[in-house]
Amino acid sequence: MIDSDPLLGSYNITARLFKLVQDMPKDQQYMILKQLLGDNLTTHIQKLIVGLSEDQQLILLEKLGGIPTMDLPVTTVSLEETETSMRENPRKPCLINANYKIQGQAFKSYILDISIGGVFIETSEKFPIGKEMMLKFSLPNHPQPFTLTGKIAWTSSRGVGLRFDDVTTQQGDMLKSFVEEKD
Repeated sequence: MIDSDPLLGSYNITARLFKLVQDMPKDQQYMILKQLLGDNLTTHIQKLIVGLSEDQQLILLEKLGGIPTMDLPVTTVSLEETETSMRENPRKPCLINANYKIQGQAFKSYILDISIGGVFIETSEKFPIGKEMMLKFSLPNHPQPFTLTGKIAWTSSRGVGLRFDDVTTQQGDMLKSFVEEKD
């Protein structure tokens, strides 16, 4: 559970949520909004439209007339505790020692969750999105260490999300097996 300051009450949690959402990429914000609103999306949009001035409604009407329609990919966002990242692949919470290099500089930390497509690494270091990383780690019950490369897909105050570049079939099978293991 998330620790909360009893003097601030729900305002502390609200402020933390505001900060997390503010730091998210727009596509993740849209996915969360869609999940929160569910089937009531049209109703909520209509309520927002009613709250607009007539000038704002005219501007919206003009903009909507020029927007082509498209289907967004179906992706889910986990809203459990503080987890806010998008999930294309199932992830498993873990605590795995990790060594990684960015631009020749070596770091040590922990992988806090893992999937066949990437990992979340706990770090207070600040790295730009898109930066390449070489990651070394070993899975429990798998003696052979992994060396994978990838790009930083997202960052937060807690760490970085790394999307793997090329995972071999053997590595993918081992990752998938680990992720699917019941604790």
